[in-house]
Amino acid sequence: MTKRARRSVAGARAAPVVGVLLLAALAAAAWYALGRRAPAPAADATHAPVEPSAPLAASAERVAAENEGRTLRVAGALRAARPPKDTELGVAADADAIALLRTVELLQWREDCGGGACRYALAWSERPIDSTKFREPAGHENAARLPFASARFVAADVRLGAFRVDAALVARLVDASEAVAYPVHVADLPANLAATFRERDGALYAGAGAAEPQAGDLRVRYRIVAGGERSVVGVQAGDRLLAPPR
Repeated sequence: MTKRARRSVAGARAAPVVGVLLLAALAAAAWYALGRRAPAPAADATHAPVEPSAPLAASAERVAAENEGRTLRVAGALRAARPPKDTELGVAADADAIALLRTVELLQWREDCGGGACRYALAWSERPIDSTKFREPAGHENAARLPFASARFVAADVRLGAFRVDAALVARLVDASEAVAYPVHVADLPANLAATFRERDGALYAGAGAAEPQAGDLRVRYRIVAGGERSVVGVQAGDRLLAPPR
């Protein structure tokens, strides 16, 4: 076989291989181009995030039967038909208050150690300070507990227009940062408690004296949260607005 013939045979054998490689390259290029042009697949509607429905705006003037069980947003003047009252001490709030906040503090020794020495000073605290762990407990003894604790009292009968507002929902509306001082007087207390407390600057004191309190003295102060114009979100149940699930 001549040299020219051998080259012809080799070329004939290589042609199918080159063709296959060329077709593969063209297919890959077409796939790449199609992928760049193809739009992104649409989101599956069945797995799309569900936005929570907004509360339905409703008038405070009347209770609409068609809104039964719905979450409503009702705006209007929040009023307490019966003001909140401290059932332990007998102190009642003003008529426009929806909550009465009571702060109870005991004057106690506080230890501050540093630089190899400890310093002791009296401070008002709502919680007992354990003086048995002091480096120098003698002469700095604190009571183990307070006679009663700080508390909040919510009005029992709160109205928003035609609606009655459930106590649990009222409690959510009480923001301590909105509370204002509510001065009280010994004359406001029942006779048995009036003999125990003294007053100073609108607060009640029990112990050595309001002017110069000593370790172990008790101080009781009050604040109130007013009602007034509010926008309340609640679930309608009859003529009541209930606290919606969190």
